[in-house]
Amino acid sequence: MLVVMTGVPGVGKSTVVKKAFERAGERVKYEMVNYGDVMLGIAQEKKLVSHRDEMRKLPVDKQRDIQKSAAIKIRRMADERNIILDTHSTIETPKGFIPGMPEWVLRELRPECIVVLEAPPEDINKFRKKDLAGDFRRREVDNLEGIRLHQEVNRIVALSYSVITGTPIKIIHKPEGHLEEAADLLIGVLT
Repeated sequence: MLVVMTGVPGVGKSTVVKKAFERAGERVKYEMVNYGDVMLGIAQEKKLVSHRDEMRKLPVDKQRDIQKSAAIKIRRMADERNIILDTHSTIETPKGFIPGMPEWVLRELRPECIVVLEAPPEDINKFRKKDLAGDFRRREVDNLEGIRLHQEVNRIVALSYSVITGTPIKIIHKPEGHLEEAADLLIGVLT
């Protein structure tokens, strides 16, 4: 089974998945896979890049080939075991939003469910500031309207993904202090 977990950067996808695994124990047997990590592995095998940031600089046709190869690899993994895929519905670029899972990726992945994790923009901003304080990730902060817009776009695009694949969508709202409730909702999807 393949469950796709999406959300804006800093919403807490990994945190909710880890908490769900912790709370469910043996009831939930899934492996968490990050789409970008699979893409990086493929690009490195082809000796196209040595680190993740170089992938963005590859010609678009090479990026698409890597993206499709990653989708095929992930689907094969999901045919053998339960996978929860950490990825993005959309990616915000200077030119606008681009789909994280274009049609050719969705057709290869064939997910059984798409989860959209959301939180109040103020909470996401706090999470992003914590990431910056730990020098863990580079994330934009203090743009609440931008976070709000990105979440709205993610919902619309996730619905489009559902139209293409017939895949159900589960929207999980996670206000600060409600991690356990969000994890329990995710467990309901995974069991």
